[in-house]
Amino acid sequence: MPLPLLLAPAALLAAPLLLTPLRERLTPRELVPAGRFVTVGGYELHYTDEGSPDAPVILCIHGFAASTFTWRAQRHALTAAGWRVIALDLLGYGASARPMAAVYTTRTQADMALGLLDALGIDQAHLAGHSFGARVALQCAMIAPQRIRSLVVICPEAFAAQRPPIGALAALPLVGQALAFYTLAPPLVGLGLRSMSRRYTWLTAEAIAGYAAPLMVRGSAMAQVWQARSPKDGIPAVPAGLATITCPTLVIWGADDPVFPADHGRQLAALLPAAQLVILPDTGHLPHEEEAEPVSHAMLAFLK
Repeated sequence: MPLPLLLAPAALLAAPLLLTPLRERLTPRELVPAGRFVTVGGYELHYTDEGSPDAPVILCIHGFAASTFTWRAQRHALTAAGWRVIALDLLGYGASARPMAAVYTTRTQADMALGLLDALGIDQAHLAGHSFGARVALQCAMIAPQRIRSLVVICPEAFAAQRPPIGALAALPLVGQALAFYTLAPPLVGLGLRSMSRRYTWLTAEAIAGYAAPLMVRGSAMAQVWQARSPKDGIPAVPAGLATITCPTLVIWGADDPVFPADHGRQLAALLPAAQLVILPDTGHLPHEEEAEPVSHAMLAFLK
């Protein structure tokens, strides 16, 4: 085999070691210089807090590879309707810490969310989550049911018992970092968002830039490697505990979700004793973006 062909795989693996520092050049506080930060469990978390301090609280939790930015439409609609809206950047995302340790379990992220409420002096809250963030919200309802007044879960990752097969590759030294570096390349963000959507009018240059910006924070690629190396859930495991959730729950799903099929929504609504199900036609995995206004209206009607 010619030498250039032998060297090509090595170059693909080595390039991220050299190029990552050039791309990931920001600290979390440089990403959001005027942002709000709090330390929970030894990790610095970024969050937003809008609306009257005396208003009822809803905590919004984003999904994989997103940040507080993903909730901008709902944050506006809910605060305008008189809610106090807090949105959290999960560990490894947005402007929150990116620990290089196997701590990225659903349970740890749920502990972070509840710890944020503790730090803000909030005893009870409504929770909204999308995709993996909805899994975190479900976990919160399992471990602290007395604190969760209701749930809004949008295309939740509810039934997965382990990480996808690609996680085994992502956990490997060098291979994992290269995989994370290439898949999280900012120029590919728009393509990734489009592949998860079935409606595209929301995919403006501004929206794509909002999703891509946190990828410039140091440690972003390696955080994905450590996520792959982390156990999926912790205790209790989410799928096994779903039937224990008794608070009112609004389940929102895109009929054409390419990530988790809408049948999962029907199964989840059947498991939860106090669930309402809304399935939006011609909508993919990002209903709160693709159909921002109908989702906001559904949330407000449910929360009322």
